[in-house]
Amino acid sequence: MSVKNFRISKFRIAAAAALLALSVCALPCQGAGKGEKSVGLRGGYTTANESAVAGLYFQYSFSDYFRIAPDIDYSFRNNGTDATSINLNAHMPFRFGSEKAAVYPLAGLNYTSWNIHRRIEIEDNDDAKSRIDRLGLNIGAGIEYYVKPTMKLGFEGKYRWTKDYNSGVFNISIGYVF
Repeated sequence: MSVKNFRISKFRIAAAAALLALSVCALPCQGAGKGEKSVGLRGGYTTANESAVAGLYFQYSFSDYFRIAPDIDYSFRNNGTDATSINLNAHMPFRFGSEKAAVYPLAGLNYTSWNIHRRIEIEDNDDAKSRIDRLGLNIGAGIEYYVKPTMKLGFEGKYRWTKDYNSGVFNISIGYVF
């Protein structure tokens, strides 16, 4: 499988996850709760440089079925690259079955700053660094489980669509709900 086909496959997986999240809500669903806020930690994996990701997130529900979810992630250095990613996503959360579980499709904007490290001899410095900044789009889906009314666990998968640096990003999270 070529790299181009693999990238297209990652996009199809993210799109299918978003459609699955929407189709699940054809069942009787409730919104996550107007005015609900949460903040938390997240960690996972990115396919762009095949490394671990760690970050922070905040979520605010403007209505029962719409919330904004800004987050910031750091992709650890692997293969000479690392990155900082700032995202502003919109979620459409739906609770189904019980009050404890919610599923959501997501879409949003992305800004990623990639640091490219190369080993070259430059006077007293043997590590040259260049930065590549990209704007992009996110599409994906997630699921969350409310362990307690003030704590939730989640899993999120998204496709980060940026010029020359498309990637899949998969995170697990823990958050405080208030």
